[in-house]
Amino acid sequence: MKKTINKKAIILLVVFLSMFLFAFIPMPVKANGVALKIIVTDQQKPLIDGVKADFLASALGTGVDSVEVIASGTRADDQLVYLVAQMTAGSTEFDVMGVDPPWMAQFAENNWVVDLTSLLDANEMDDYVEGMVTACTYKGKIWAYPYFMNLGLLFYRKDLITRNGFTTADFDTWAELNTTANAILGNASEQALNADLVGYVTQLDAYEGGVCNFFEWIGSNGVTNIMVDDDTVNLDQTKVVEAMTFLKALIAPRYTGVQDTDYIIPREGLVMDEGSSVGAWTAGNAIFMRQWTFGYSASATSSPLNATDAGGNYIQFGVAPLPTFTGATGEKSSVVGGAILTIPKTSTHQTEALNLIKFLGDTVAQEYELTGDSNFPALKSVYDSPPTGWEWITGVKTQLPLTLARPVTPKYSLMSTQIADKFADIIGCVKTPAEGLAEMETDVNEVLGVVSEIPGFDITILLFTIAGTLATIAIYKKKRKK
Repeated sequence: MKKTINKKAIILLVVFLSMFLFAFIPMPVKANGVALKIIVTDQQKPLIDGVKADFLASALGTGVDSVEVIASGTRADDQLVYLVAQMTAGSTEFDVMGVDPPWMAQFAENNWVVDLTSLLDANEMDDYVEGMVTACTYKGKIWAYPYFMNLGLLFYRKDLITRNGFTTADFDTWAELNTTANAILGNASEQALNADLVGYVTQLDAYEGGVCNFFEWIGSNGVTNIMVDDDTVNLDQTKVVEAMTFLKALIAPRYTGVQDTDYIIPREGLVMDEGSSVGAWTAGNAIFMRQWTFGYSASATSSPLNATDAGGNYIQFGVAPLPTFTGATGEKSSVVGGAILTIPKTSTHQTEALNLIKFLGDTVAQEYELTGDSNFPALKSVYDSPPTGWEWITGVKTQLPLTLARPVTPKYSLMSTQIADKFADIIGCVKTPAEGLAEMETDVNEVLGVVSEIPGFDITILLFTIAGTLATIAIYKKKRKK
């Protein structure tokens, strides 16, 4: 009994402190209409800023004076901590929240967001990619609106592949990719041109990006669902061990180069995220890169990689589906990501907020997301008639049904933390694949079985959330005064 009282006291404390600080943050001055506020990641902010004038000028923007876009951090993990603190505190700060797809079940289970089911037209979701609609759905209800689609893709150095006598048929499987990369890295001519060249870069740091890579590696070996039931996973199985053993063998055990070795991933690859991996790629220092769709824009604007032929086609890089272990047609190897838009129940402008998310899900905003930062459309019609210069995405449409979904559970954040830590232990040689996966399964099942007053967060994470939100609020308050 004492333990429960203490937990409730802490929850009340975070609510009181957060609401107390919110009271001292100057609120925007409103004119005759509504001032909406939407919170998204750093990467998404400029893209919404770029179309908010179009929204205000449209019929959907009637009665809205302004849209303020707030950035919540670079990583989805940062965004989650901040938004959970906001919702726990009962904040009325935001009218729309951009949410990473796997977090939606947690927000719905906690009753933090508006159920949109009855607010949408009967067949409205038919216009959107099925995987994104699934990401917006929990327990048969629609809690979010599709914003943009994201999936892991394989970027490859077309010039190096061709120059060394290979084709795209030479890396349909992970084993073929390893062989191809090692052959190029072992070529003395390539070594003379670039002593820093490595075979493969991706996101392996201990965060959500690393977790996505984990699910892609095991998914590409046929393990597309680890959930036995709502409170149990099965991770300690042969195909998962095989995938981890193969990946671990690609990573250099020391901080040395990978040329003239059996390795294609440098040791520093263990701490790479989206930014550092795309940085190595755009510097021309990798043969292959696993990256989200924004890697296309990054490649097309990078002078080491964006040479074109007379027809305007890029000749130094190309894009392909991620490999699988067997190379069989129809196998899944790419985790679905992106962003979905929710309306917090505490918003005092829910009607206008719904109009905003409908606009962001329509053609103008969807095309701007694509051309502005290579964020793939959630709206299917854009694939059929893409903007000029983006015709290549039509070919990617066939890959969309083959994407992998992360587990749908209100406790995904707890699960993700355990997977990230043990995945890092495995590929960092702290644990063998068998040892690490056995511990991962035990730890994930333990957190899934925990009963918490706030679904998706135990008391330890709640305490970290309190600290994070207070620091963020203090910074935000300081910026608003300037």
